[in-house]
Amino acid sequence: MPVLIIGVVAVLGIVGIGAFFILRSGDDKPDRSVALPTVTHLNPSSGTTYSPPPSPRTSIGGTGDPSSVLTRTIRTAKGHTFTQAGVRTESCVTRANAKLLPALRRYPCVGMMHSAVYANPTKTIITSVSIMTMGSPSAAIYVKGVTDQSGWPKLLTPSDASGLPQPRANPAYWTRTWSQGRNVIYAQSYWRSGGATGDRTGSVFATAGELGVEVTNTLLWSN
Repeated sequence: MPVLIIGVVAVLGIVGIGAFFILRSGDDKPDRSVALPTVTHLNPSSGTTYSPPPSPRTSIGGTGDPSSVLTRTIRTAKGHTFTQAGVRTESCVTRANAKLLPALRRYPCVGMMHSAVYANPTKTIITSVSIMTMGSPSAAIYVKGVTDQSGWPKLLTPSDASGLPQPRANPAYWTRTWSQGRNVIYAQSYWRSGGATGDRTGSVFATAGELGVEVTNTLLWSN
C-alpha cells in the first residue's frame, strides 16, 4: 500500500471456525504466525443497526466529526472514488473483538464507534472503515498499538441495501490502523469474493492503506 504519514500496524486476519492463524506484518518487523481464537464475523443480514447509505454529498472534508468524515463517496489522493455500501454506529465495546476489549476497559472510548463500508471503483475489494475517539491522544496511541495483539473491531460486510453480493462466510482480511489526535482509525479490507488476501504487496493491503490514509488525513486537516 502507499507510504503512510501516520504510523501503521498491519495485520492479516484469517477468520475461521475454531483456531485460526494471523500473519502479522509491521514496517520494521518480520512476518510471523501465531495461533489465536476465533474472531466473530458479523453478517449484516442478521443485524438491525445498518442504515442505507445517505444521500450523496461532497466527499471528504469538513468538521473532523467521524460521522461527517465517512461520507457517501471518498475520493483519494490517487484519484480513486470509493462508494459507501452501508453504515453502522455502535458502542465501541460491542464492536470490539476479545483482544481489543481489555484496552477499552483501561481507556474507554468517547461516544460511539462510527463505521462505514466502502467498495473500490471496480467493486472487487470491500473496506470497512471505523473511527473510535478516545479521551486523549496518548490513549489513542495505546489502543492503536493493541492491533499488534490482533485487537480490532469485528469485521463488517456490505449492507443488504447496497446491492453488493455478500462474500463467503468469514473472509480473510487485512486490518490496518492509524492514530490521529484522539482518534483511532481502522481500515479492514478483503476481496468481495472472500478469496485469499495476498501479502503486503497485494491489492487488498494497498486498498486498506489508501482509504485509511485518506480518512486519517481528513481528520488531521479538519482539526
